[in-house]
Parts: sequence; C-alpha cells; structure tokens
Amino acid sequence: MNGTEARRSTETEFVGWVPEDSNRGTWSLITSCLFTIAICTWTAIHPRIHVSRQLRHQHKFYQLVKAVLAPEMVCLESLQEFLQARKAVRRCATTTNNDFKTVHGFYLCMMGVRYNSGCNGGYRTLWPGQYAWLLNNGLVSWQDHKSWGLAKGEIADKNKADGLVKLAALLQVVCFTVQCITRSAHHLPLATIETMTLAYVFNGLVTYAFWWEKPKDIVTASFVNLPEMTPLQWDKFESLAMENTYDVSDPSQKQDNSIAWYVVPRDCRDDEVGVMEDLERDAEESVSTTEPNSQKIESTVTEVEADNVITEWDSSLYMTRYWPLLCLLGASFGAIHLISWTSSFPSEVER
Repeated sequence: MNGTEARRSTETEFVGWVPEDSNRGTWSLITSCLFTIAICTWTAIHPRIHVSRQLRHQHKFYQLVKAVLAPEMVCLESLQEFLQARKAVRRCATTTNNDFKTVHGFYLCMMGVRYNSGCNGGYRTLWPGQYAWLLNNGLVSWQDHKSWGLAKGEIADKNKADGLVKLAALLQVVCFTVQCITRSAHHLPLATIETMTLAYVFNGLVTYAFWWEKPKDIVTASFVNLPEMTPLQWDKFESLAMENTYDVSDPSQKQDNSIAWYVVPRDCRDDEVGVMEDLERDAEESVSTTEPNSQKIESTVTEVEADNVITEWDSSLYMTRYWPLLCLLGASFGAIHLISWTSSFPSEVER
C-alpha cells in the first residue's frame, strides 16, 4: 500500500473516544473548546436595563441563548447599538460642548433613563433622539446631566464589568487561537469542534469590541421628571419615541415576558432632533388666535404624526460604507467553518 492509499485509509477510518495520554485526548479537546465558547459568549453579553427583575434576568438568559445559537446575530446587534450610540454623540455634540460621550449614548440606548409619566407611578423610556431634542431646544441643560443619571462616575459605579473575567477570557482566547494556528502551521488537522470554537471566538471578539464602552449588567435605571412643555412641543417629543413597548402606565400590571427577546429598534431620523422649525414655533405662538391658525397647527401636528412608522430603512446603516461590514459579519460564523473543508471527519457524530 503506497503513501496516498495509506492516508486515504486513515481519513476514512472511524475513530472513537481517545483517552488522555502524552497527546491530547477527546476529553481535554471537548472541555477546552466548551470552556472557550462559554467564556467568550458570557463576557460578550451586555444586556439592556429592565426595571422588572424578572425581565432583567430573562433578557440576560435570552441574550446568552442567542449568543450560543446565532452569535452572528448578536454581533450585528452590537454593531447596530454602537452606531446608535455614535449617532447620539453627534446629535448632542454642539449643546454639550462635546462632553456627551459614547458611554452616555450607550446608556440611553440601553434604556438607562426613564421619565415619570402619569399619577400612578408609571414611567416611559427616554430615547436618545428625545434627549438630544430636549437639549437642542433648550428644554434641558447639559449642566444638569448628573441629576439625569448621566454622570460618567455614576454610570461607572453601576457597571458590573469584571476586569478579572475579561483577563481570563482574553488569555483563554489567545491560548486557544495560538494552539490552532500552531497545529495548522505543522499541517496537523483541526477537529470540527475546534473550527466551530474559532467561529465563536471571532464573533465574540467583534461583539465585545463594539460593546467595549457599553456598561454591563446595570440593575437600576435613572428616573427623571421632564420639563414643562407646550402641547406642540409635547407632540413633537412623543413623535421621537422609538417605540412604547417598554413603557409602563401602571407598575402593578405585569409586562409581557416576550419583550425580553426583542431587539431595540433603530432610530433613523437624524433631521428631527434639532431646533423646532419656525413654522412650528409660529403655530405654537398663535395657538389661541384665529381659526385658520388653529387649522394650521392641526395640519402641522398631523404631519409630525404621519412620520411615525413601525420600522424604517436606515440609510446610514445600509446605504453607506457599513453594508459590506454587515454582510461580512452576518456570514462570518458559517464562513469560518469552511476552514475544515479539506479536513477528515473520523467520528460517527461528525459524519
């Protein structure tokens, strides 16, 4: 039997459980891969803030499930939230003298600030676009950001990110990756579970990179009272809400547990958070005058309400330089598995 035939015979031969000896065994291979996957997914998860303790735990568990079953989707979610946080920074740059940082944008995007609503103890989510609109129209001042829970020190105190866990995850990822590179350099095969683990490592690193400045495991949100607003201003403010799914009108009523699965929607309206237009200001000043002016106000409010849609095409995300990155990240988990294209599958389970 020549060398080629011997190699083919080895590749087609079934292999069972390999005991631990001087070389690596099946048990060490499985435990190493599973530990790497677990520590990558666990450290990469940065859940949003739910007031309900039950929803908070459910959301974190569901995030873990998504990170295990579809890590590329969590990776895309982290990119989306990063772009939202950066968008909030741009919106608030002028009125805050560039003191509004990415961590503030993340804190608002993860529903860290709620405003009191109604007399029954209800509350609603303050979205980044709404806060930017309040700032740009002089209804709130950045000097009062500490009372709104936006002080960097206060956010850092709430942050539960563990530096020791980060270090352990980094060391495990580096050791595992170097081991796989070394085996490939010496023309040694990689097990399919190792290839899968590399895919988890890549998606976990990218996810953590986008969420690097996002606070982790914050338990309590900041509750604030909104400033006095005119009816037209209030309509405009409410029209900037991304959705009302997480709003609570009566704290005694239980929220639907399914919202723990939801992904926070995108905010695509860059041009609606600036100073109110002159037409709107004129309409507000003449609200109590003639009937034609009243009709003018109604048409203006109607136009604002007409802009409220369930979902929108985010041109800043899909029509610019970001769309190739989205495609690559979406296909990354499956594409990395192609590393094993020429590998043999010696076990019954793998075949």
